[in-house]
Amino acid sequence: MPTLVFYTILFHLGNSSNLTDKGRWTVVSLIFVTTCLVPVLTVVMFRITKVIKDLHMMERRDRYMPFVFISLFYLVVSFMIKDQEWMTPAMNITFLAITTVVIATNGITFKWKISAHAAGIAGWLGFILAYKHAFQSTNTLFWPLIVAVALTGLISWARLYLNAHKPAEILGGLLLGFFISYGSIALFL
Repeated sequence: MPTLVFYTILFHLGNSSNLTDKGRWTVVSLIFVTTCLVPVLTVVMFRITKVIKDLHMMERRDRYMPFVFISLFYLVVSFMIKDQEWMTPAMNITFLAITTVVIATNGITFKWKISAHAAGIAGWLGFILAYKHAFQSTNTLFWPLIVAVALTGLISWARLYLNAHKPAEILGGLLLGFFISYGSIALFL
């Protein structure tokens, strides 16, 4: 989801950065590697070393170690990119909000199996709606909004269909992701 969020910022918000197209793609690639590829490889490593039973992590207990590692990794990445010259205030606030959603979701997982998938997709939707208001005259967010709404429904349905979560866990993830993401932009940008 962070990759989609940064793609949205860099390619659908006018005046969101002074980067060239190549620089924008470099940032999107950096976000993909640090927030998707590394966490996926971490989960696979935990599976190979039998720290977790399977990649689905159906039991809440299996989520602890990977989620703690991923939370720590997001904190490190947040610290490393915050002072980069290419990071705008919108990107800084956005990445801190993403990190907050990840840490909150992971913290809640110790007591309740909230849906991280729902939190992620609803976070993207929340950012899009907040950006729509914050960058009213310089955005092209119609199609990202349509895609985000469709994916929010599809991912929520898929998690229920796969019996990965109960409806309350999906709703909890949706509310957490949406309100932290939307609120961070609405309050701090």
